[in-house]
Amino acid sequence: MDTFVGIDFGTTNSAVAVADRDGVRMIPLPTPGGGSAPTWRTVLYFDPSSRDVVAGAAAIAAYLEAEGEGRLVQSIKSYLASATFSRTQILGRLWSIEDLIAAYLMALRRGAGVDLGRRAVVGRPVRYWGAEDDADDARAIARMTKALAAAGFDEVVFELEPLGAAARYAARLDRAELVLVADLGGGTTDFSLLQIGPGTPGEVLATGGLGLGGDGFDARIIDAVVAPAVGRGSRFVDEFGSEAPVPAWLFHRLRRWHHLSFLKAPDTLRLLERIEHGSRAPGQIEKLQRIVRDDLGLPLHAAVERTKLALSVAARAGFELDAIDVTAAVERGEFDAWIAPDLDAIDQVLDRVLADAGVATAAVDRVFATGGSALVPAVRARLAARFGADRLRGGDELTAVCWGLAARARAAFDARG
Repeated sequence: MDTFVGIDFGTTNSAVAVADRDGVRMIPLPTPGGGSAPTWRTVLYFDPSSRDVVAGAAAIAAYLEAEGEGRLVQSIKSYLASATFSRTQILGRLWSIEDLIAAYLMALRRGAGVDLGRRAVVGRPVRYWGAEDDADDARAIARMTKALAAAGFDEVVFELEPLGAAARYAARLDRAELVLVADLGGGTTDFSLLQIGPGTPGEVLATGGLGLGGDGFDARIIDAVVAPAVGRGSRFVDEFGSEAPVPAWLFHRLRRWHHLSFLKAPDTLRLLERIEHGSRAPGQIEKLQRIVRDDLGLPLHAAVERTKLALSVAARAGFELDAIDVTAAVERGEFDAWIAPDLDAIDQVLDRVLADAGVATAAVDRVFATGGSALVPAVRARLAARFGADRLRGGDELTAVCWGLAARARAAFDARG
């Protein structure tokens, strides 16, 4: 029996699904301890002793077991469109962006436990994170194509991620609807407006997207809670006896996990030592040094994510980063205010999608919100305020795109024979 593969390679999480004549199923991926999960974190761990490369849930477990030794690489997808990033040195070897993604995809293939073959439908955002023009977007696709080929997928169709989610939603329909798919991921937010019905591929009326998602919301928590506790806004006396503010770019690098690791460079460590020596708030700067020196990116961003997830179900949540003794209480209203500029930017893209389609808000039958950031109450509140809560639908937030990609793979490759 023919098997058709869909791959959702995400900024934060990735998944694989297969379709055949009997339907679509998510592939359970192995986790430490003998369990399984429908998604893997999109991370790689490079073991300094064995030189092994570990992916997904096992990568984080191996990194923690090694007590931070080695190198943990995350948010690989965020580099795809960048003209300034092509390779990095890890444990004495140069790795291209294509090499890193191929290593992850090969581990995903092994972890699937079934033969995935050589062809797949692979998701892509409407606009890759960091892409400023079509050339950046084309660069991302070219790099993904090369990485997929290295991982054994030499016949690939790229499909917009919100269209994958639309296919998942369409499978539940018993009548035609005008549907807005809102795919709110870790690195990007995408919208597609479609006329779809049961058993039909759907007519796409308009699409739009931007490089902003849940990682941007995390950055707001770091700005408001963490950065002030580790020296942002403080001053120091430099080697010439002049007083100056601690450079803002140090705290900007804290906002993104994949940027934070670049701070652990000899010149930056020397700068931090000079700042601490002349600091008006040396205890705060010492905490900043520890984040950088001890590679605390994982616990820092894990603490941020725990707070964000807790605020999705409660009006108040605690933030705790025990490694540097930073604690705080965060109100949901505060968090909503912090991310309001991001939500405004998302609203502007949605305005353009509706305008491009020539469709009034009242004409949209349903809004299908998927992706991990669709669980943020402020996101859902914005959609409900515009379309009405009765028109919002959700479910399968972490797997809807992948499920739909496999369904579209069956349609695409079955037609080719």
